[in-house]
Amino acid sequence: VAVFFAALLLVVLNTPRLKTDARTFAGPPETGEEAQPDYTAMDEKELLVLAYDGDPMACYRLGLLYDYGVGEAQQNFSSALDWYRAADAYGQPEAASGIGYLYLNGCGVDRDPELARQYFLRAVELGDAEGYVGLGRVSLEAGTYDKALAKEIFNNILTAKKLGLADGKYYLGYLYEKGIGTRRRPGKALALYRKVADLQSDRVEDQYAIRSARTRLGILYMEGIGIEENPMAAREQFELAAKDGFSMAEYYLGIIYEMGYGTPVDYGQALFYLELAAQKNYAPALNEIGCMYFDGRGVETNYLQAVYYQKLAAPLGYVKAQVNRGYLYENGYGVEQDLETALIYYEMAEKTGYAGAKEATARVRSRLEDSTVPRTK
Repeated sequence: VAVFFAALLLVVLNTPRLKTDARTFAGPPETGEEAQPDYTAMDEKELLVLAYDGDPMACYRLGLLYDYGVGEAQQNFSSALDWYRAADAYGQPEAASGIGYLYLNGCGVDRDPELARQYFLRAVELGDAEGYVGLGRVSLEAGTYDKALAKEIFNNILTAKKLGLADGKYYLGYLYEKGIGTRRRPGKALALYRKVADLQSDRVEDQYAIRSARTRLGILYMEGIGIEENPMAAREQFELAAKDGFSMAEYYLGIIYEMGYGTPVDYGQALFYLELAAQKNYAPALNEIGCMYFDGRGVETNYLQAVYYQKLAAPLGYVKAQVNRGYLYENGYGVEQDLETALIYYEMAEKTGYAGAKEATARVRSRLEDSTVPRTK
């Protein structure tokens, strides 16, 4: 029996992706008054029984459990991808979005925004509203977009919001806050963030939006955008999101204690929260810890540690870390001076349009052209 089910699963997992018929599979057909299973109440073992019996929704829910590490299920992106693919082979709409996000975020696979886009398009075709959010995020996270693409992002997110998705509401607030595809409307952003932050939902899929909304609310309170500046309210929102392990909120709590924003400076607490976020490879936190070691804030100055943390943050695409790493190589802090390597990092940052990167690039190029400055290899 075990061999039979294993063979069955292999057949399902090897079914071609993206080429299956676009249809919505709502689970096994109803017979009489028999109620549909409550998949959300099932644990890992119960879902496995149904999944090996060919239940598409059970396959998807297993993917979700492994994707987020829900209950006793350990987070395992490879297993999540396998079960999402099994569900997608049956035409389960939500599974296509699940696969799309794994490729968009590079979780368990190499990051591939274009492949993610294809899966989100498939999700939309199958009737999953989450696909609209995914399409918006693919373009949004590319970082560069013209007026037409910005409007496309806005329309996709607006569609998701109209269809009642929590992350549709959250991202619409973000677009209003930043003025992407629309004019900046901090008041509307604030209202949308509050609605999502106050949402009472046990759905795993909604938790990212809720924590993100609380964090953005904290930032608005912190910076006085669309509302009067309020350090206490900012910290409260960050704490609500941080207690659920949300790395961005942990980072901002670290900044609050490091800078003494509405509270006495406490480098111990700052490092505590920054390290929580750094353990999740949150690039801004890695960069900030490196800066603390460089400046000797709350720790003894240690250029080697500064280099270590900037080395972790820069490859994650965090532009400030790229500039900082370039500075370390340019001046030989914690590493042997290497102007060529410094130039590489400055050029990375310059491509993003980061302020000061162009000047730094020109400065290092000038130094390399100066025959009085020895070139390193």
